[in-house]
Amino acid sequence: MQDNNPPREIKNMTTPHLKKSIGRSPLRLGFFLPALAVACFALMPFAQSAQAVGPEPNGGDLIGNVTEEDNAVLELGSDTVEAAMGQVAENPNKRVIPIIIKKPLQCAGGDVILHGDLVVSFKAVSPPRNGARVIPLTLKLERFRGKAVNGKIERKLVAMKPERIGHFGESKVRPGFFAFSFEFVVTGPGLPGGSPLRFAVRYTPNLYKYENGKVTNWIPDKTPSVRCR
Repeated sequence: MQDNNPPREIKNMTTPHLKKSIGRSPLRLGFFLPALAVACFALMPFAQSAQAVGPEPNGGDLIGNVTEEDNAVLELGSDTVEAAMGQVAENPNKRVIPIIIKKPLQCAGGDVILHGDLVVSFKAVSPPRNGARVIPLTLKLERFRGKAVNGKIERKLVAMKPERIGHFGESKVRPGFFAFSFEFVVTGPGLPGGSPLRFAVRYTPNLYKYENGKVTNWIPDKTPSVRCR
């Protein structure tokens, strides 16, 4: 069967809307780029805030940092604390024993709480034919604070001047070290109807070693006894 419809000529198809769209693209970019810049500037403070509160190098655990510092302080020995204060570096013959005591005491009717520093000063002496020696010369209490606590009743305590007691000389337990002991007496008012409070704090033994007229090793008594008088 013959097709009477002649074949249509295939013409190239065009997309007028595409041309118009392309033609308008610079105008649209002109509006788009400033809007993008404004959005970037608007987001910058949030990005900076997020960076400011971000985790620290150690994980951002602020409580952990404080705990680590506290532990570091608690682990310091007496010589380390003194070095931090510049005492040992400036004068190795001046040593400090921190006083941190809390103990129940029968004559106090409760706990006695003591704080302060006990300063021991050494001096180099030169006996004939015996070389230079170093001896504990003075004992002094500084920044002393004390109280006796019985329930809600608190009584202020006063400390007397420390005094050296017992024998001073070479240690029989630790060869090469010298040993000495000392104590100080603490007084205060008694409980209502009771006698005045009086007790002694004794440090024994305290060990040290010296060389060339200077104390090189210092081992104080860290567990002093507290006894009623």
